[in-house]
Amino acid sequence: MQDANFTVKNNKTEEGNSVNGNLGKANRKVMRRSALKFGKKGLALALALMSLSVSTAFTASASPKEEELLVFSEEGAIISQEDQSTTLFSDDVLVGDTVSRSQQIVDYATQYIGRPYRYGGVSLLHGSDCSGFLMGIFGHFGIGLPHSSAEIGTLGTNVGSLANAIPGDVLAYAGHVGIYLGNGRMLFALNSRSGVTIESATYKPIKSIRRFV
Repeated sequence: MQDANFTVKNNKTEEGNSVNGNLGKANRKVMRRSALKFGKKGLALALALMSLSVSTAFTASASPKEEELLVFSEEGAIISQEDQSTTLFSDDVLVGDTVSRSQQIVDYATQYIGRPYRYGGVSLLHGSDCSGFLMGIFGHFGIGLPHSSAEIGTLGTNVGSLANAIPGDVLAYAGHVGIYLGNGRMLFALNSRSGVTIESATYKPIKSIRRFV
C-alpha cells in the first residue's frame, strides 16, 4: 500500500505540478514543444526559469519569521514598540534636562550683554533694571520671579556660600540681584551707564545666593 504523501506527490507530478523540483508530465510536454519550437537554447532557458521559480518558492517558505524584541516595564507589562524609544531612557533624559537647565539660563542671559538699563523696566531688549532683567530671563524658562530684588533674595533654595554656587544661581546684594556665570563672575543690569554687563561676583558683599532650577 502506497504512502499517502507519496500518492499526493505522484498525482501532483502527473498533473504537471513541480514537487521538490521534479517536473510533471504536462511540464515535460511543454518542454518538448519548447525544444521543437525554439531549439536547444529555448529549452535551456525554460529549464533555468523553472528551476529559479522552484528555488525562490522554497527560499520564501523557509525564511524564518523576524523576531520581535519584547521590552517590559518595571511593573511587568509589555511595552509596545512604538513606546519603547520614549520609555527606555526617559529617566536619563529627565536627569540630563535638569543638569543642563542652569547652563541654558546662563547661555540665554549672556546674549543680552550690552542691552540698556532702565529703572523699573522689564524689557530684555529695550531696557530693564536688575530685577526686571531676572524676571525676563527666568520667565523665559517658565520660572516666575517678582519685580523686587529684595524679595528675589528670599526665594528659591538658599545655596549658602559662593563656593557652593553653580552657573545659573542668583546672587543677591543690597539693592541688586544678578545671575552667577561661574569662575567668580556675575551678570546683571547694573546702571544706565553700563547696562547689562558682567562684574565680579564679589564687587559688593553678597547677602544670599538662591537657586531656582
